[in-house]
Parts: sequence; C-alpha cells; structure tokens
Amino acid sequence: MAFLTETLDVPLWFLVFAFASATPLWVKWYRAFYRKFIATGILQRKIREVGDAADEGVNILKKATDNWQAKEEYHSESSELQRKRRENLTTESEQPYVKIVLKTLALQGDAGMLIQSIADKLGIKSVEIKSALLYLEKNEFVESVAAGTGTKYYLTGRGKRYATKQGYIKE
Repeated sequence: MAFLTETLDVPLWFLVFAFASATPLWVKWYRAFYRKFIATGILQRKIREVGDAADEGVNILKKATDNWQAKEEYHSESSELQRKRRENLTTESEQPYVKIVLKTLALQGDAGMLIQSIADKLGIKSVEIKSALLYLEKNEFVESVAAGTGTKYYLTGRGKRYATKQGYIKE
C-alpha cells in the first residue's frame, strides 16, 4: 500500500471501494476454480504427477549409480560367472532343433522372429522351439526383446559370426 500512496495520490476510500466492488467477481472466479479443479481432483492429480516425476528422476539417478558400482563388481567376477554359466548349460545333443532355429533366424536377417512364426515356418511345436531358443540365449547366440506383439528373437554378434562360419549367411 505504501507504494501506491507514495507514487500516486490515491485516496484510501477509493482503494477500499475498488476492492469491495471486485469482491463478487472474485467469489465467482473462486467458485469456478473450485468446481473445475478442486472438486474434480484435477489439481491434486497434477500436484501428484509433479511429485511422481521428481521421484522418478531421483530413482533413475539411484539406479544409474547402483549400476555403475555394480559394473565394477561384474568385471571382477565375469570369468567366474562365465564358468558357472557353462556348467549349467545343457549340451547341444540334448537340443535337436538348435541349429535349424539358428539357421532360420540367420536367414531372417535383422528383422527378428517370434516363437510362433519360427514354429510355423519349421513345422515344429513351439515348446521345442522355446527350449532351443533358451539354449541359444544362454550361450549368447540370440537375444530376446519384448515387443507389443510378443517376444522377438534376434541374432547377437556371436550368433552372426557362427552363422557366417557355418555358411548359413554371407557377410
């Protein structure tokens, strides 16, 4: 108020009159705001979304630091992990469809394939295809990517090198 009275010669009665005459308009605006935002819960949702976004950022940073620290531990244990993986794997003779599934994926290229499409193309049950793909995934010949239509399987670098070496595909 001091600012107004020092810069302009505005009588106090005029200021009181201006605020009092605007009161019905303020009440109307408050009621509209209350009906639109507070009663429907939009305001609370927006506030919650802002808080969730901030929490998500904190969680992302926390996961990144955890992964960064875990990466150092992984490198020290990687040879031991690879040895354990090899011990847990079944042999190729126990998986009769491994080579034909690998060849089918290699011929498909970089498009990837669903389990059902591999089974349809080869005329083999999907259960047997799944076990062959699990074997190939454990040996890091293929990788799985979850998509909206299902899980697609792609050849990894190791799988491509093997397929090229076997003559399934040409570079």
